Amino acid sequence: MFRVADFAQYQLTMSYTMRTQSSVAERQIEIASGKRAQQYSSISTDASELVNIERSVARTGQFNRNIDQALTRLGVMESSVAIMVERATEVLAIMSSAISGENINDVPLQEFSATFLAEAESLLNTSHEDRYLFAGSQTDAPAVDLADVAYTPQAGLPGVFTADFDYYQGDTLGLTVRTDETFETTYGITADEPAFEEMLRALSYMDYAGANLDGAVLEQAYTMMKSAVDGLSDIRGRIGASSKVLEAASSGHDDYLTYATNLVSTLEDVDVAEATTRLAQDEVQLQGSYLALSRISELSLLNYLR
Repeated sequence: MFRVADFAQYQLTMSYTMRTQSSVAERQIEIASGKRAQQYSSISTDASELVNIERSVARTGQFNRNIDQALTRLGVMESSVAIMVERATEVLAIMSSAISGENINDVPLQEFSATFLAEAESLLNTSHEDRYLFAGSQTDAPAVDLADVAYTPQAGLPGVFTADFDYYQGDTLGLTVRTDETFETTYGITADEPAFEEMLRALSYMDYAGANLDGAVLEQAYTMMKSAVDGLSDIRGRIGASSKVLEAASSGHDDYLTYATNLVSTLEDVDVAEATTRLAQDEVQLQGSYLALSRISELSLLNYLR
């Protein structure tokens, strides 16, 4: 029981005690969570900067995910083109064998042509995550249809050698990826590239030459396939260049994320050693407050006279 004379002192000491209890609780939460505060309002001086950095980190992370997705698609496309280069090189060897010594009768050119055409069509219709990669922006449908009635690469043979792109079912729009706030990068290859057309037409001419034993058409097919191999190699180089550009952008984002993450840690994370020291000090003060309250409660004239 408190008297009027010492009640004010009791109230003041009690307020100090409650404040110290709150401080102890905050230090314990800081140490347990590793964070300076659980709400932005508790770090009002740094809150605005912290929110802006966190938003920037989130956006940058999304840009990197966009880039990773594009790099994966480019990797799949490069792999398909690499296989085409290998097959086209094999076809050159077969054609060369048929041309050499007039062996056109002994080489099954039609069978080889049919096999390679089917594989080339499959490679140009490569899909990844339900997207046809060589169809431009029309990613929901195959890029190539060699059975299209408008596609007639052998028209005019043996005397006329005309390019025919009617096999292509896509559009001319390249794929794009947003790599930064205000920048989009166009990437990828469409199946209407001249090198692809030359490869397909050379295989078609190979079929014609085998069916008609036409050495002149086979010579033209051989020349065209050599040009296609050079073009396919150039396409691989362009895909590689696009990948380098995207990798450079991703590397720049990674550097920023490292910087921003460290800055966020500086603003958010608690210095455990410092917090532990302050907790120990607060606990000492709290014990002193409890002792002071106990002493105040014992104040009386009787105890004084004792």
